[in-house]
Amino acid sequence: MSFKSVVALFIMAFVLVCFPVFAQDEAPQEEENFKLLRGSGHADLDLEISDEEDEAWIPTIKKGTIEVSFAMGTLGLSTTLLEHDQIIYKYDEEATYWGDMKINGAGAFHPQMRLGYNISTWLCVEAIGGFSFSEYSSSVENRSRRSNEPGAPVDFDEPALGEFDLETRSLLTANVGINASVYFLNLDGDGTGRFQPYATGGVGNVWYSMNSNYVEEAASTLDFNLGGGVRLLADRNISIRLEAVYHLNTVEFTPSYYFTELNEGTVQVPTDEFPIIGEVQTQTRVEEFTSQTIGCLGVSIGLQGSF
Repeated sequence: MSFKSVVALFIMAFVLVCFPVFAQDEAPQEEENFKLLRGSGHADLDLEISDEEDEAWIPTIKKGTIEVSFAMGTLGLSTTLLEHDQIIYKYDEEATYWGDMKINGAGAFHPQMRLGYNISTWLCVEAIGGFSFSEYSSSVENRSRRSNEPGAPVDFDEPALGEFDLETRSLLTANVGINASVYFLNLDGDGTGRFQPYATGGVGNVWYSMNSNYVEEAASTLDFNLGGGVRLLADRNISIRLEAVYHLNTVEFTPSYYFTELNEGTVQVPTDEFPIIGEVQTQTRVEEFTSQTIGCLGVSIGLQGSF
């Protein structure tokens, strides 16, 4: 039941209890007695004073309150997640294909939960957890191919890309962290105000799970964020929160041992690269990928409850 519903039921009960008393108050002197009794210890009159105080609520961020919020937003992962030169991108019974591969992310749907505690009227510490999901796309340039027959020459004439040669699959992330939010207008100790702008920043961890033939498992990395927002105190317990935060992290994926398997696993194709060393085409297994620095902006809107 909402806070407003509880207050409404409380007022109705108060009226029903007090109505017989008010119905007997016909003479003017009774009103004067009521005023004299207003400051007394009568329970019914104390309740009326409490109701009047409720109606005079002043929007305030209070020290010692617990904050719980849920937010929905987007995470701008439109950046390079993985790239490697002259790596295999296709294998069939006839030939092996390779080229300069690059995987780019896209904007992701990004819900989050927060649990915070107001250390003071101007400082809140929050534990954050969230996830995102989107799709990534890939590209391959400087393509080459070679027949799977022993001693076959390399064809450098940019073989055409087939319909399913490039990966377009799902990308999932999960994040946890600790942030501090500073309501800078309340640094003087006064937490009043319906509109509460704030700065926020913190550190956490993010996991990137990419459904790709190239990677073995999800990549984990330390994440730093910095941003700000505004909080609108809608009523005594509910706030609306708008926020924009910039994330910065460096991710490095582990190469998969096998790029693909054919014929029900009887043919295992390793994740190989084909660099030219000393004008000689070579073929070796990919041991590692270079790390990628990822900077992305997260924008969200949410509801926050204070207790």
